Amino acid sequence: MSGTSGSTPVILIHGAWQGSWAWQPFLAAWARRTDIPAHAVDLPGNGVDATPARDATLAGYVAHVAGIMDTLGQPVTLVAHSGGGVVASAVAERFPDRVRGIAYLAGMMLPDGMGFGQVVERMLPDHPAASGINPYLNWPEPGVVSVVPPEAAVAIFLHDCPPDVAIAASRRLTPQGLGGLDLRARLTPERFGTVPRLYVEATQDRSVILPVQRHMQALVPGARVVSMPTGHAPQVADPEGTVAHILPFAQGAGA
Repeated sequence: MSGTSGSTPVILIHGAWQGSWAWQPFLAAWARRTDIPAHAVDLPGNGVDATPARDATLAGYVAHVAGIMDTLGQPVTLVAHSGGGVVASAVAERFPDRVRGIAYLAGMMLPDGMGFGQVVERMLPDHPAASGINPYLNWPEPGVVSVVPPEAAVAIFLHDCPPDVAIAASRRLTPQGLGGLDLRARLTPERFGTVPRLYVEATQDRSVILPVQRHMQALVPGARVVSMPTGHAPQVADPEGTVAHILPFAQGAGA
């Protein structure tokens, strides 16, 4: 088992409709490989947090992660899945001296002020599948709160997971407020731009398809890139393989 010497704690940031539960397989694999502390969050309005979904905001997300950082009392490495990538970028912009590195896991690594919807719109003419989960969403509060039908979650997010794992995960998804879905961070080269980054591609992703992932890498150059032959949730489909990529980065970020 790898020790904690020189390594910083890790904060795991989930994506839309998810919660800290999405990191359970990863956390088990992580604990088998290292004793570096890893903390999975429930962002306000997501997971088991009591905040109503409609009240989710990027500012609330950043404040929540900052509170965990305050509790830990030392620099951290951020690991962000999917839309959690924008949250991680915003946290790094606000606290560049407290974030040693960001690992984006099929994540939304976006430029200053750009939303993921803008990237998708740009890619759709040549890549119709870039629409990802959007056509399948239900909106119990139109334009405010969306939900992912379980069958769509299995087909788009979890298609490469064992059926029992995919079905169980699809049923744990929770409503997502638009304020925590349409995220746009203000980023600068002097702050966010100084933080080391790793991008873990999911080459079989049906939600954030590979051409979209690579377009984001081109928009925000400078990240080290590794690939995994998984769908949108590598931490669920292949937790051991995900840890194998994230752990060396976390160890290096703390050096």
